[in-house]
Amino acid sequence: MPMTTPELLSPAGNLEKLKFAVAYGADAVYCSLKDFGMRASSDNFTPEELSDGIAFARGKGVKVYLTLNIMPSEAMIQELPAVLDSIKDSIPDAFIISDPGVMETVLRAFPDAVIHLSTQASVVNAEGCRFWHKNGVKRIVLARELTLKDIKNIRQNLPDDLELEAFVHGAMCISYSGRCLLSHYFTGRNANEGRCAQPCRWKYYVKEEKRPDDVITAEEFSEGTYIFSSRDTCMLGHLDDLLDAGIDSLKIEGRIKSAYYTACVTNAYRMALNDRLAGKPFDGAYIEEVEGVSHREYHTGFYYDNTGENANTVTMPGYICEKPFYCSVMSYDEVTQLAQCRQRNKMVKGSAAQLLTPGKTGKDIFIDKIFDADMNEIESAPHPKMVFYIKVPGAKAGDIIRGK
Repeated sequence: MPMTTPELLSPAGNLEKLKFAVAYGADAVYCSLKDFGMRASSDNFTPEELSDGIAFARGKGVKVYLTLNIMPSEAMIQELPAVLDSIKDSIPDAFIISDPGVMETVLRAFPDAVIHLSTQASVVNAEGCRFWHKNGVKRIVLARELTLKDIKNIRQNLPDDLELEAFVHGAMCISYSGRCLLSHYFTGRNANEGRCAQPCRWKYYVKEEKRPDDVITAEEFSEGTYIFSSRDTCMLGHLDDLLDAGIDSLKIEGRIKSAYYTACVTNAYRMALNDRLAGKPFDGAYIEEVEGVSHREYHTGFYYDNTGENANTVTMPGYICEKPFYCSVMSYDEVTQLAQCRQRNKMVKGSAAQLLTPGKTGKDIFIDKIFDADMNEIESAPHPKMVFYIKVPGAKAGDIIRGK
């Protein structure tokens, strides 16, 4: 049967991000080894780190899914058996796969492995879902180009034990389900093997062949055109529609993003989802939370209008900057109200800040004093990863302190 309570699935670009995702409310996380994942530029996991991550997550009741979703060449797939052998003692709860050859190789190594079909496989109809289900797939990560109406129709034509997953937040690719050749063409970095250089985010201008020195004025915007750069998806305020469509797992994109991004976005969706399941109205403060992380312009993807109606491209370049992640709380003394912190970005005495605790929105605080590890008062905490102390009422280990 489909899940009665939808799963919140968060990105884990490394072990630290995995722990933040778990602490801030993920039901499951997805990650990758150093090879065979679509985010080669992320830190990713060694086999030993994967083992540690699985043990940590399962200890908190959270599942771990391993992405092996590139489209490997013949030479690359020959290396996969050795990679799988390196994790034989720490098998994840599921493997996210797009290539049938990778799927066959995984099932030879681990006959009981649970297979989730990656969005890279571009499944867009119930017939395709049933084909993969017949061939051993438990969950389909649907193509990002589907509308909610499409998904609802697909769900109604599937067996109950086939799960559906969809991206609900984060950066999207202008190419169909992420299958792109631009990066390989421009830089030699193959996006379909996880090494995308993101040329879709570059500025482009149109020129007429007989006037190579003149930029044509037929541009989308006066400062240039961004015909390849997609907006970020944000469906935080539309959970009712997502669940009504029959989506079992709500997926947040962002393995390359910061640990703060992982924590903050997971926390916002966790709170909104809990409220929805409890019958409470949506709290607009949750939108403020996801506005405070690094992102491009938000949109609802193609859930409400299809690719022929709206290309979903940005109107401005680059990221909208996030609030600075000052530090994380390592421990807390309730008597003195002193939080032992590890620095992430420079914090200065006299700063207005916010305390972010799992299950809550940001709480305003003021940094009136900072002490070094020997409890000497200092003006700032400028050194990466330095340990220092600040007085914060009501903090606890694992909390985040960010700029306001």
